Amino acid sequence: MQCPYCISEVSDQALACPHCTRDLYLIKPLLEKIEALEQRVQELAGNAEAAAPGIDAPAIDAPTAPPPAPFGSGADWVLLWLAPLLLLLAAHGVITVLFDLNTLYLRLVSLLIPLPFAFLLMRRERSFPFWLGAGFTMAVLAVLGMSGVISLVDHTPLLPQDAREWREFAEYAASIGFSYTTGMVLGRMLRQKLEAVSPEAAKGFTVKAVTLLSTSRTRADQVQATVRKVQEVRGSLTALTTAGLSAYTGLQSFFGHSG
Repeated sequence: MQCPYCISEVSDQALACPHCTRDLYLIKPLLEKIEALEQRVQELAGNAEAAAPGIDAPAIDAPTAPPPAPFGSGADWVLLWLAPLLLLLAAHGVITVLFDLNTLYLRLVSLLIPLPFAFLLMRRERSFPFWLGAGFTMAVLAVLGMSGVISLVDHTPLLPQDAREWREFAEYAASIGFSYTTGMVLGRMLRQKLEAVSPEAAKGFTVKAVTLLSTSRTRADQVQATVRKVQEVRGSLTALTTAGLSAYTGLQSFFGHSG
């Protein structure tokens, strides 16, 4: 066999090249598989030529699922954007209008409702900035809808009338929007973890891994583990930050908020 590094002839049983001293025990199995695949391709090509002389066998591509649209389908909009909006309005009607409970319960429920819908949304490849804007738009519409219900029941103005009311309006909408963002971050983290072990990702990683492992297996393992930990920590910090912002903007008026 030839050394893949210095192209020198070495014994098939050699574990290291005697000329350039590079390790061969990790890359030899890969070279053997490549050679076996090349032989198999040649055999298939010969069989195809024998079956139909002069006609090239058509290449058959494996069926692939079309990538999901970044802006989602109509069903996604209904199930993952409109559904939390309607649930927020329903929760407001039950807690505030029907049972006349403390609005603190409504704020707590509003922090929880958007999370699972945004989580499911980001399980697929999506445009994160677009859906981030869609989430905050949904939050504003939810608060407007709640104000509309109160306006009809109590005959009060639909929109806030002073700076304090506008601030509370913005804080409540922001808390819902940050809750939706937290679900999106968590969903994207899980999707990235699953993609990291998918066959497509494994193929791309193999090419990089061979180069790293041929130099130092320990170094490659350390690099891979470090990158994975950095990604997990970054995602966790982002989720904690958005969750904290959601709780702070939604509940601060109940705990020492100065008017």
